[in-house]
Amino acid sequence: MAEYIAALGFLGDPLYWTMLILAVVLLGTIGLIPGLGSTTIAAIAIPFLLFNFGDNPTAGIIFLAALGGLNNTLDSVPAVLLGYPGAATQVTFLEGHQLAMRGRAAYTLGAIYSVSAIGGVVGAVALLAMIPFMRPILVRFSFPEIAAMAMFGVLMVSVLSRGAMIKGVISGLLGVLASTIGTDGIQGLPRLTFEQIYLLDGLPLIPTLIGFFALPELIDLTMTGRPVSAPGTVNTREVLSGARYGAGKWRVAIRQSMFGVFMGAIPGIGSAVIDWLSYAFGIALSKDKTGFGKGSLDGVLFAESAQNSKEGGQAIPTLAFGIPGGSSWAIVLVGLLFYGIAPGLGMLDQHLDVMVAIVVTLALGNLLITMLGMVATGQIAKVTLVPYPLLAAALFPLVFIAAFQSTTAWGDILVLIGAGMLGLAMKWLGWPRPPFILGFILGPIIEKNLWTAVGVFGPVGMLTRPISIILLIFAILSVIYLTKAMARGTAVGQIASAAAQQGGVPPVQGGSGDGPAATTASGWGRKLLGRPRARWTWDSLFPFAMLAVVIAFLVDVSGLNTGAAKFLPLYLSAALIPLILYETFRMNVYRSEQVDIMDLGMRTGTDRVAFRAFLGISAWLAAMVIGGAIVGLQYATVAFAVLFGFATLQWRGRKRLWALVPGVLVAAVVFGVLDAIMHVIWPDRVILDWLLGR
Repeated sequence: MAEYIAALGFLGDPLYWTMLILAVVLLGTIGLIPGLGSTTIAAIAIPFLLFNFGDNPTAGIIFLAALGGLNNTLDSVPAVLLGYPGAATQVTFLEGHQLAMRGRAAYTLGAIYSVSAIGGVVGAVALLAMIPFMRPILVRFSFPEIAAMAMFGVLMVSVLSRGAMIKGVISGLLGVLASTIGTDGIQGLPRLTFEQIYLLDGLPLIPTLIGFFALPELIDLTMTGRPVSAPGTVNTREVLSGARYGAGKWRVAIRQSMFGVFMGAIPGIGSAVIDWLSYAFGIALSKDKTGFGKGSLDGVLFAESAQNSKEGGQAIPTLAFGIPGGSSWAIVLVGLLFYGIAPGLGMLDQHLDVMVAIVVTLALGNLLITMLGMVATGQIAKVTLVPYPLLAAALFPLVFIAAFQSTTAWGDILVLIGAGMLGLAMKWLGWPRPPFILGFILGPIIEKNLWTAVGVFGPVGMLTRPISIILLIFAILSVIYLTKAMARGTAVGQIASAAAQQGGVPPVQGGSGDGPAATTASGWGRKLLGRPRARWTWDSLFPFAMLAVVIAFLVDVSGLNTGAAKFLPLYLSAALIPLILYETFRMNVYRSEQVDIMDLGMRTGTDRVAFRAFLGISAWLAAMVIGGAIVGLQYATVAFAVLFGFATLQWRGRKRLWALVPGVLVAAVVFGVLDAIMHVIWPDRVILDWLLGR
């Protein structure tokens, strides 16, 4: 104990506090800018830290650990306010954005800050306490266990798609199948790449995620022409009121935080997986399950508690074994190695001060960033009262710029558009999207670990390992329990139709227990037995399009000669074909009744008026992309921000000058940050080069 107390000497160093506060302020800025991640900023900062603080590893490591370990709290702001989710804020987007639509944005964010602070402290304490004892546990997690955890995650989210469980399973398996596009990670053979070099590395995560979730929401909200939320209390007092509610949930927050620590300590289980598993874990332990998926504040708190605590969990394999628990901790590991600090038990001896500094930083930093959020959010939340077309004038360009940062190629933009079209089609036609994106994220983990597990242990040996048996039993019991629980919770789903038609979300009774009443914009048809008939509508034709894609996968991988490359896509395709045919039969034989699908439906409805509005927005986006291919993406995005704002904003007189604000914001990001600081290489002007014969 005396050694730990002595290691706290850095608290008297002004440089420590300078680096910590600098990281918190920096996170307070980048956390509000969609698409600009702390991992990127940390990677850029490494050379600067080494050259300026080469003789003070504590200062450099603290800055990196603060950027990586404290970024979750403010990531929830764009997800709640703007409907712009990241990989770790999909549940926050699903539940929290619906609360923002009801004028509860400030209250929701206040509650998030409270449980995030609790989660951060729990994660820090767990990190300090568990490092000496984690080796026996972690060494027992091998390929079968990691594959089982990943498959369990896809299964749980599919089961949570109540009212459309078969669609949820199909969606999840399609996501895993989409993740197999590109060179397989075992033998290096290309799959469904159409001889395109860009696809050899597979579909990039960021453009796929942004296109699948964010782009459809931006289009839908822009089609309404109204603010994100109805007028409500938007001030610091409302934030503090929400914070008191979150603090009152401290028992639940600690429970979810411990779950997040455990999941984070397993290498390969990323933020998106923990997001959904903690959500499912919280639902399973809730008495009233009727409000989830429809704007449940408790649902948000389940995920946010675990998201912050998981940083402490991810630090455990990073510091104990040199195995990064997540992308942000991979940056910290690089910093440790550059400073000559080897992870392992030696950190408890030679570099105990660095380890203790990381622990204290996670705890203090979470408290500081929580206070920053509480002070600023009351004013930031007023953005939800601005007409959404004005916000969209800035958000659409930022979405395309964020997607482009993945590989800085035009392929990123095409993937964004393709994922956006698929996501909007699923949103429009009532297919749950969360299982797809989780399957896409977990696909590489499942494929690599499952094939290796079968090769090392054999199918029988893989299923007879103690932890695998426990996970299998737990998965079966969870599916049975959640299936029954969700079936009881579908009675309130009829409200979804009204919500989708009105573009708003009316209040209903229920929720997740004692939180604010839950609502939904996620309604879709439930199937009741009726007279068999063929219905040639978009709804009934969509499964045939999916079937064609699956058959194309099956044909492509059947030609491969090696088992490793075709193992997962072959069996997935074979399983998907009968599932899709069965769902197609159901859709043509049964009549519809409104239920919810654990996703956000179209706020503007799905009639011809909505379709015409969609075509208008699509024309604007097409003009931006074509303009980018002619004059350059950086100039086209700024022009879009100015022109779209003036064209869609209905204000008159001097108020119309507000349409210039999106252009100024996008120009500042493009020329002030990306050009001047990050020195981004913009994509070629392909149309202009083609016209000029270059």
